Amino acid sequence: MTSGFDRSVSSDTCKKLISLGFARSNRVRLYGQEVQLVSDPFPHDNGFAVEVVGKTERVSRTMKLPLPVVHVAGNQSMKRTA
Repeated sequence: MTSGFDRSVSSDTCKKLISLGFARSNRVRLYGQEVQLVSDPFPHDNGFAVEVVGKTERVSRTMKLPLPVVHVAGNQSMKRTA
């Protein structure tokens, strides 16, 4: 459900997450697992998520981004607009 999101804030946060390295085609470590991002960040269940594929996986899955990362991106977006 994304109805609780302000679309402009969500868009700014997604752009900041991308600039932090959470962009399609990048490899990152999330929750102790190295994964390939197959999507850019998107609003998901009162947070943000990306589609990922693990080293030994063939099918993508949705993985929520850690809240501290989202908070950093959200705070940076807020500072830019203030």
